Order: sequence, then C-alpha cells, then structure tokens
Amino acid sequence: MTRRRKRAKAICIISSALLLLAALPMLLWCLNLIDNAALDYTYAGAGCFAAGIAYIFSMVTAIAGLAFAGQLHRHRWRRALAYIQLAAGVLLVYPLRSYAALTLPPLFLLTVLYLFGVGWREKRDSKQQ
Repeated sequence: MTRRRKRAKAICIISSALLLLAALPMLLWCLNLIDNAALDYTYAGAGCFAAGIAYIFSMVTAIAGLAFAGQLHRHRWRRALAYIQLAAGVLLVYPLRSYAALTLPPLFLLTVLYLFGVGWREKRDSKQQ
C-alpha cells in the first residue's frame, strides 16, 4: 500500500468517525431549532427538519466510510453518497437562510474532508481504460 493510499484511508476513517460523532448532536439541535426558526422565516422550520434528515443521511455515509475504508472498489458509491449529501446541504441554504450558518458548517466541512479521503473523482490508469 502506497503512502498516498494510507493517508487517504486515514483521512477517510477520521472524517467518517467525526461525521458520525457530530451527526447525532447536530440532529437533535436542528430538531430543537424548528420552533424558533418557523417564527423567523417562512420555510426555516421545514429547513431545520430537512437539515436533521440530512444529518441522519450523514450517519449512513459515515458508517459506509468506516465499514469500507480499505476497499478501493467501494469508493464510487461512497463518493456518490457524499455528493448527494453536499447537494442536499446546498439545497437547504435557501430555506434555512441565516440558520444555515448555524446548522450546516459541520456537514459541509466533514463531507469535504470525507471526499478528500475517498477521492473527488474516479482515477483511471492506462490499464483500466
């Protein structure tokens, strides 16, 4: 195993563990913000609920990252999970408005770190093409 693969595997394991540890408290916090957010903005309460669901999805991504950290052939669908998670976070910025600054940074930061471990895109060498 090369040094680059070892580093990528370590980043994947660390980011998955951090994502898993941050998901439950952030889920509970998003659910507690629903009432206050609904009073401030029209769709902010629904956005907080959807952010909670995004954190539940991040638990699935984190568990997949921990379970298949050393298996390179599983990177494609783990990468797809991370991209779905990033897209959901970006879509939640509008309904959350100012609450996005409170609820979404751990999701974005840890997902980007996770993507550094898994790889941003599929790498092919000349033998695979």
